[in-house]
Amino acid sequence: MIGMKILWCLFFFLFSYEAFGSEITLMHAFDGFLEKKLSEIVEDFNQQPGHTKVVLKKMENYKIAYEEGIKAHKEGKGPHILQVYEVATLSMMLQEDVYVPVGELMEKYHHRFDPDIYIDVVRRFYSAPNGKMLSLPWNASTGVLFYNKKAFKEAGLDPEKPPRTWPELEKLGKKLHKKGYYGYTTAWPVAYHLEQLSCWHDIPYATHQNGFQGLKARLRCNQDFQKFHIKKVVEWSKQGIFSYSGRYTEKAEERFMKGECAILMQGSNRFATLEQKCDFEIGVGCIPYWPHLTEKPYNLNIGGASFWVLKGFSNEEYLATAQFLAYLSTPEVQTEWHQATGYLPITDAAYLLTKKKGYYPTHPAAEIAAFEVLNNRPTDHSWGLRLGNYIEVRDVLIGYLEKAFSGEMTAEEALDKAVEEGDHLLEEFEKTH
Repeated sequence: MIGMKILWCLFFFLFSYEAFGSEITLMHAFDGFLEKKLSEIVEDFNQQPGHTKVVLKKMENYKIAYEEGIKAHKEGKGPHILQVYEVATLSMMLQEDVYVPVGELMEKYHHRFDPDIYIDVVRRFYSAPNGKMLSLPWNASTGVLFYNKKAFKEAGLDPEKPPRTWPELEKLGKKLHKKGYYGYTTAWPVAYHLEQLSCWHDIPYATHQNGFQGLKARLRCNQDFQKFHIKKVVEWSKQGIFSYSGRYTEKAEERFMKGECAILMQGSNRFATLEQKCDFEIGVGCIPYWPHLTEKPYNLNIGGASFWVLKGFSNEEYLATAQFLAYLSTPEVQTEWHQATGYLPITDAAYLLTKKKGYYPTHPAAEIAAFEVLNNRPTDHSWGLRLGNYIEVRDVLIGYLEKAFSGEMTAEEALDKAVEEGDHLLEEFEKTH
C-alpha cells in the first residue's frame, strides 16, 4: 500500500512538472533601471500560486532583439514573447506566420479581454485595420522638453517657464548661448524634428494616413512646413542655439547632463535617469510648436515597444502567456510601471488611478507626456506613422538631416533627396509583401 502511495505521488509530481514546470520566455532589450523594474514585476508574477514561470532573456538593443527573435523563431528556438520596437511594427504585422494576434490569444485563453481599456493612440497603433489588437502595448513614450533650471537662472530667464513655441525657444536660446550654453540638443532627430513635428501640427508625414491604410504609402515629410522647420534648425546651429549630438540617446543626454546644452528633447521616460545623473534641477515642458501654423498643438505620437506572442507553442504555454499578459494589463501593474519608469500609462484605468493618487503634481514629466498624448483625440495625421521597412527608411532620413545640419546640403535639398530614397525603399518593400 505504501508502495502504491509512493508511485502515485511520483506520478503526480511528474504530471505537475509537465503541466506547470515549463517556462515562458520573454526576449527584451531593456537595460539598467528598466531591466531591473521589469524583473521585479515578473518576479512578483512568478511568486503567485499557479503561475507558470516567466524567464527574461535580455538582448543588447531593440534592433538586435527584433532580428535575433525572428531568427530564433525560424529555427524553432524563439521566445514565447518578443519585444518589438515601434519602427518595426508594420514589418512585424506582415509576418503573419510568425505571431499570434494578442486579441485572438486573449479571447481564446482569457475570455475577458477588452481592447477598449487601452488609450486611443496605443490601441490603434498596435492594431490591424479591422481593429484586432496584434500586440500588447507595454513601454510607450513620447517626447518632452527637459531644461536646466540653473542655466535659465544664469541667463536671466524664468526657471519655471519653459518655451512653449519655437519662436520662444529661439529667443531663449540666444540668451543661453551668451552665457556659454548651446541652447538645445536632441536625441533621435528624425523623431522630434520630423515625425512628432508633423503629428503635433496635424500635417501629413506620409500618404494613406501615414501608412495606416496600406503599403502604398509614400513619404510627405518634405513639404514646405518641414523644410521651413529644418531650415530654421540649420540656422540655429550656426548661431549656437542648436547643437547636433548624434542619432541616438547617449551623446545628447551626456551633453545635457554635463551642462553643455541647456535644453534636451528626449522621451519622458528618461526623466528618472537624468535626475539621478544631473547636478542641477531639471524642468520639464511640452515639445514646442509653431504658432503661425496652429493656435494649439494636436497630439504627439508614441515611441517605445510592444510585446508580440510568437507561434509554435502548446495550448498550455499559450494559456500561461495569456495569464501573464492579463497580469501586465491590470491597473495596479500598469500604474506601478508608469510611475517607476515615466513611460505612459497605456490604459485609461492606470491613468485615472495615477491621477487619483496625486502623483502628477510632483512628477511633471509624466503629467506633460500624458497631456501631450491624451489632450486631443488623434486625427488621421497625428496617430503616428506605420511604414514598411521603416528601420532602413529612418536611417536614410537621419543621414540626410545630418547633411543639412553640417551644411553639406540645404534643408530643401536634404529633405527632397531623403524622401526620394526613402520612397524607393517603400516601393521595394511593397513589391515584396
